[in-house]
Amino acid sequence: MSADLKSLRLFVMVADHGSISEGAKRCHIALAAASKRISDLEARAKLPLLVRHARGVTLTSAGHGLLLHARAVLSAMDRLGAELDDFQNGVAGVVSITANASTIAQFLPAQIGSFLRLHPVLKIDLQERASTEVVKAVQAGLADIGVIEGQTPVEGLECLPYRTDELAVVVARDHPLARRKRIGVEEVLRHDHIVVREGTALHRVLLAAALEAQVPLKVRMQVGSFDMVCRMVEQGIGIGVLPYAAILPQLQILKLRCLKLDAPWALRRHLLCARRQQELTVAARSVLEHLGRPD
Repeated sequence: MSADLKSLRLFVMVADHGSISEGAKRCHIALAAASKRISDLEARAKLPLLVRHARGVTLTSAGHGLLLHARAVLSAMDRLGAELDDFQNGVAGVVSITANASTIAQFLPAQIGSFLRLHPVLKIDLQERASTEVVKAVQAGLADIGVIEGQTPVEGLECLPYRTDELAVVVARDHPLARRKRIGVEEVLRHDHIVVREGTALHRVLLAAALEAQVPLKVRMQVGSFDMVCRMVEQGIGIGVLPYAAILPQLQILKLRCLKLDAPWALRRHLLCARRQQELTVAARSVLEHLGRPD
């Protein structure tokens, strides 16, 4: 059988309220017109859909079947309408974001989640790279939006303030430093380090600190993630310097201690970067605006 959406919506209202007159009222159509639409549905189905009685109507078995499918059709059409509205507003398609590990670990998941809940038809491709590689990807058009550590050289890109974080020192519970609450740079540099791979902003800042102190950076091991740094630190292989927010959840599951780092570079700022905003799609501009909102 074929049926128009207005008749299906009316049928659902009639079924929900047990009354043709109430269904007509809810759909803002005259009672006579509503009765005609219901009769037309029954004629197309070649089966009675309602049992009419003095106190209203009840559904027949065929009516229950139609109600199930009518709800599914109307729900699908409502979703389609919402998606088309998003396309009309330009908030649809795929937006590519390339970001450093620190911002992915601390900030981006919650913000991306809240944005996608508002725009369910939009897709986001999130890639992790070192900040210098993020800049190259955005410059080359391989990413719409980049998120970088604030000291990263940027050329030809527009930048906006994003978030700040604080670096801290993580040590094993049985490490000689474990009873300390804070530590200075010179003492940090005396110990073996577990570091995230070369080229990251964290690695660069440690190298710069060692250069300024005129001592070598004692790299015992390089790993690929903050989680792996913490796991190797727990084994007593060395200490780590990581964003405090990345260390915090590891303190609940690993045998670690966290020390405040007394260093001018421990407090860092991160930036959003993109090509000229006029060159971005409407969807990418919407994501950029969302990410740029303060906490």
